Amino acid sequence: MLCPNGCELPMEEKKMEKLFHRNSEPVIISELTIYICKECGQEAIPLRTARIIEDVLNEKVNPSGKFTAELYEVSSL
Repeated sequence: MLCPNGCELPMEEKKMEKLFHRNSEPVIISELTIYICKECGQEAIPLRTARIIEDVLNEKVNPSGKFTAELYEVSSL
């Protein structure tokens, strides 16, 4: 896949974890296939991956687990 920014090197396919929000609640989706430009860092999401994200955010897929994390507010530091 070529970079949409016109970079010369082909984009690299990677499996990644991404954070999304559904009804103001965080949702992490792991093992997503994402293309990343080695030159400029631009990310591109293939249609298949976009459909998976859509299904998760529309609650058509059951979660495989739950996570918790500490929250830091920059304004209070």
